[in-house]
Amino acid sequence: MLDSIRNLKTTKIELRQRLPEIECDWLVGQLRAHRGIAAAACAGDARRLTIEYDGDTLVSADLIDFLNVCGVRVAAVRVGHT
Repeated sequence: MLDSIRNLKTTKIELRQRLPEIECDWLVGQLRAHRGIAAAACAGDARRLTIEYDGDTLVSADLIDFLNVCGVRVAAVRVGHT
């Protein structure tokens, strides 16, 4: 599926609180397993996530909703194109 992504978008998300490393690893695994997400990574102090996704399948609000389901609260979102 990832080879068929033509509308790859990147969203950088700042979390309300820092995640412990094990929780960040778990969250990245959950994101990578989600349909339409090409890549995910924790950045810096584990308060920031970078997510690459198929813009034809998902929008940034879908990512925020998914993070809320995982119990992760978002402080800020910055959407960009790759």
